[in-house]
Amino acid sequence: MSTEPNTFVSNPALEGYNVIRETWKRFYNPEKGTFTTPRPKVSGVYGDEGKFNVWSVAVVAQSIMDGAKIYPQELGPLIDPTVKALYKYRSPQYYGYCAVENFQGNEDIYYDDDAQVAFALIGAFEITGNKEYLDRARELVRYLMGGWNKDSKAKNQGGVLWHRDKPYISAISNSECALAALRIARLIPNESKIYIDFGAKAIEWLIKYLLDDDYLVLDGIDKNSDGANGMKWTYNTGVALSAASHLYEYTKDDKWKHHANELAAAATNKNKSLFDRDYGEMDRRYYRDPSYFVQLLFEGFADYLLLVGDKVPESTGNAIRTQLKRHLIYFRKYLYDSNDGLYFQMFQAFQISEDIYKLYTKQFGSSKKFSPNSEERAQEGNGSLESKPLVKTLIGSGSAARIWFQAARVLPELQDD
Repeated sequence: MSTEPNTFVSNPALEGYNVIRETWKRFYNPEKGTFTTPRPKVSGVYGDEGKFNVWSVAVVAQSIMDGAKIYPQELGPLIDPTVKALYKYRSPQYYGYCAVENFQGNEDIYYDDDAQVAFALIGAFEITGNKEYLDRARELVRYLMGGWNKDSKAKNQGGVLWHRDKPYISAISNSECALAALRIARLIPNESKIYIDFGAKAIEWLIKYLLDDDYLVLDGIDKNSDGANGMKWTYNTGVALSAASHLYEYTKDDKWKHHANELAAAATNKNKSLFDRDYGEMDRRYYRDPSYFVQLLFEGFADYLLLVGDKVPESTGNAIRTQLKRHLIYFRKYLYDSNDGLYFQMFQAFQISEDIYKLYTKQFGSSKKFSPNSEERAQEGNGSLESKPLVKTLIGSGSAARIWFQAARVLPELQDD
């Protein structure tokens, strides 16, 4: 791979388009009507045909919808084949979308993954006006709403389950299912109150059970456990921020503005754990999560700035724009591969390759040692992890495009300082 310094990107939307173009060329397989990987296998692939899990396809589908809103002539033709690829995962028994392409008896359905499918279907309808997409989105949102925990004997009541057959109640299933309902509400006015009420119920549950004192969101809780999983991922806070912003837009209730303000302030505070605090120097602290989580935080930031609007505190708005810009510069510098125009996915860039690590140490020093992450490497073959070839993934490529497209909503142009 190239180790030459990567050029500054002044037009985030155009960079998102460039990533989608290369992603489609590499991963879309017209013979199979879906996304597959060239060998070797990469993270997110199942079976021997090189097909991807529904989460990966849903993320790339959202990136295509993001791009088609800006570049309808160029990317609009990709919408229908992408939606048809998603349909392959649909269970006609449950109306949810399975983790792998559906087969008789498949019940492996995750509510958070399916919410991202709903986002893509909603986006497809908004761009094309094709009512079939809206009908499928409505059907799916109704399925998501049915994921509410109704176990009257559970220690922890309520909340949207993570999986239809598992006891874990995740933050992301609540925030994403809420957001899917809130997004479809504006498209079906005679049912909008049902969706807005559900969105509010799910976020109120999240705030009660999973919002920590520092206003970052905990990962989840088993319905019969005494305490929550204390992990704090960027996307849990980011999607909660999106949902709270939508709720404020709909209701104008100051409690949602308050929650949105606090979530946004927490997510930009470099003293909090979304950032890599191993570094004492503030200018070395960046988000530590993979791109497939960070992209949803970026979307949360954009939703917040656009939906809460002039009610956003000036200091918080400035902090968001600062973090977006510095992370875009970092993303391009360390995760971009000029050989194929795609991006790796680990924001902790010391986990990618020896060459990137050498570049990384020039800015960050060598206190962190090179530690290759398996998600950046081939998922087959013998030998040590470090000896396996570097690869690109579908979810990483879709997430890279979304990082640029979501930032472009509020930073349409970047200035090279």
